[in-house]
Amino acid sequence: MNKGRTVTVAVIASAAVLAAVPVFFPSVAVEAVYPVERAWRTVSRAVSVRVAGAVRGAEARAENVRLRRELAALAVEREELARLEAENARLRRALGYVERDPVRWIAAAVTSSGGAAAAWRPVLRVDKGSLAGVEEGAVVLAAEGLVGVVASVTPHTAEIVTVADRSVHVDCEVEGGGREVLRGISYGGDDGAIVLRHLTGAAGAPPRSRVVASGAGGVFPRGVEVGVWLGGGLVQPSVPLSSVEDVFIRRAQ
Repeated sequence: MNKGRTVTVAVIASAAVLAAVPVFFPSVAVEAVYPVERAWRTVSRAVSVRVAGAVRGAEARAENVRLRRELAALAVEREELARLEAENARLRRALGYVERDPVRWIAAAVTSSGGAAAAWRPVLRVDKGSLAGVEEGAVVLAAEGLVGVVASVTPHTAEIVTVADRSVHVDCEVEGGGREVLRGISYGGDDGAIVLRHLTGAAGAPPRSRVVASGAGGVFPRGVEVGVWLGGGLVQPSVPLSSVEDVFIRRAQ
C-alpha cells in the first residue's frame, strides 16, 4: 500500500512541475514548442505550394486547350478562305475567257473523269451536249490551254478525249529554240504525259519552254498552249487534266 501511494504522489508531483514550467520558465516552454511549430509551418507551406501549383497547372492546361481549339478554328478558316479565293480566281478566268468570244465558245463544267470510254482512254464528261450546240470533233480548251476534242455527244452531255489520249495528234512548236523552231507531232504517252514525235528543227530548246499549237491543218487554234517542254520529246500538259473543272468547246464554223 505504501508503494502505490508513493507512485501516485510522484505522478502528481511530476504533473505539477510540468504545469509550473510555462509559468516560471516561459523560455523553456517556447523552446520546447519551437520544433513542432517549425515542422508544422514547413508542412503547411509545402501543402499550400502544392495546392497552388495544382490550381495553376489546371488553369494552364485549360488555357492551352482553349488556345489549341482557337488555332484549329483559325486554320480551318484560313483554308476555307484560300479555297474560296482559288475558286473565285478560276471563275473569273472562265468568265473572262467566254466574254472575249461568247459566240464562238460554249462554256461547260466537267462532271466526271472517265466516262464510257474510261477503260481504255483518258476521257472527261461535261454538262453540255447537242442541245447547247456541241458537236463531235470540236476543239476543247481550258483557261490554261488545250484540253482535247469532243469524242461523243448526247443531248445534255459530251465526252472529251484529252491531249493525253493516243488518238489526239497536234502539230506543235516549242518556243525558245532560237531562229529554227523545234516542231513535232503530239501523241499521248504514259501516265498522262505527251510525247512529241517526228521532231524537226533546233533540238536545243531549254526545259520549261512553252509548247503551242502551230495551227497547221486548221483544227487547233494557232498559239494555244499544249504543254511545257521537258526535253527528250516529253511534254507536260498545261491543263491539269485530272482536276480541270471548266472547259470551253468551240462551236462549229
